[in-house]
Amino acid sequence: MVSGVLATAIRRRSSRRVRIFAMTTAQALPEFFTRVPTLQRAETMHQYWGDRCVNLEMFVFSFMNTFNEAYNGGYWDLNITSNDALYMSLSTDEPVRLVSPLNYADETMSADAAGLVLTIYASSYGMHKFPEDAYLLETYDKLMEVVGDHPEASKIYRLLD
Repeated sequence: MVSGVLATAIRRRSSRRVRIFAMTTAQALPEFFTRVPTLQRAETMHQYWGDRCVNLEMFVFSFMNTFNEAYNGGYWDLNITSNDALYMSLSTDEPVRLVSPLNYADETMSADAAGLVLTIYASSYGMHKFPEDAYLLETYDKLMEVVGDHPEASKIYRLLD
């Protein structure tokens, strides 16, 4: 492998083939997630979230509007966790403040951690809206599984509680 390059295999759900994405190590938090390259975004969303990918994306945006009154749009990255789950995160190095209207938790965290929170809420909401789509449950379960390994797990759990 070329020094400074992280190769990540992403399983193609439809055909079970493997596609390799090359990324610099600066683009990934080692051992937690790999950022999806820009040119692979649409295909990857559909592979992981199926026909509901647009719905899930809109749910994430909606939850961001609910949890952060100052949010006024932005570019979102797609990330794949170490256990093969897709989630979205704002493309920023600035901290993100989320305030839960459900439990009044008020946390400032990385965009990555905030993205996990919002994608977990979106997949949970999606499960109730589209109960026939089992991959929404799979996404939720896999994201909840990796939260404990995240450096900001305590903040994430407070917002999810």
